[in-house]
Amino acid sequence: MLAQKYEYSVVMPGTPEYEEYCALRHEVFCAELGRVPSCSEQSSDKRPQETDDFDAHSVHVLCRSVDTGEAVGCARLILPSPRGLNVLSRYQLHSPSKSNSDQVGEIGRLAISSKFRRYRRDTSLVGPAFPSNTSEAISREIKRDGPTVALGLYREIFRLASEHGITHCYAAMEPSLSRMLNRLGFPFQEAGPINYSVQPARQPYLIGAHALRVGLSSRDSCLYRLLFGQQEPQVKGNEDYEGDFSTPQFA
Repeated sequence: MLAQKYEYSVVMPGTPEYEEYCALRHEVFCAELGRVPSCSEQSSDKRPQETDDFDAHSVHVLCRSVDTGEAVGCARLILPSPRGLNVLSRYQLHSPSKSNSDQVGEIGRLAISSKFRRYRRDTSLVGPAFPSNTSEAISREIKRDGPTVALGLYREIFRLASEHGITHCYAAMEPSLSRMLNRLGFPFQEAGPINYSVQPARQPYLIGAHALRVGLSSRDSCLYRLLFGQQEPQVKGNEDYEGDFSTPQFA
């Protein structure tokens, strides 16, 4: 299976794996896209790193190619803490989440290596053309893997959210990406107006645990099994139930 070509792990600060994770963040968000200022930190092998104050209150996921060991994707889940969430300081919100503040996290720093993206500016699914000496067939195959890597990162983030008792997650993204994710069955809801002071302009969104399972189970059974590893359930009861990501109120 395509998904078996990649492995995902939680990486801890102070480890070589965490340095690779921060180096990939720098590669995408600082060097390639210029969305985040570069920091002065470097890895043990002198690679530049991208970190911020929220990393100490987050769990971090790194995706590698099983065949090559190369780091190809990353994401973090900011946990509830006195530090708060990144989205709260950068975006105006319509209203706070209905869930308790200690049950709301934030999905962020989700990035895919440019080799796996069709267009260089899209950090979620799609990279520049490969060098002329790389076969077109191999280029197409690798780029085809981009969505699989991204979905695997979402799967790991949702799993970690469940482990930490998080029922809702904020995420800031371009509206075009939110529309694409909604078409796939990820029910991200607008949580505030677009912030035009960041480039490209992005908007805060909120997704709930129960709504995610309901959305995927009603649209795409293959995607549901990829994310949750089981057959989609028969949904009954209150549509507004606020369970966690692993134990929704199903019959």
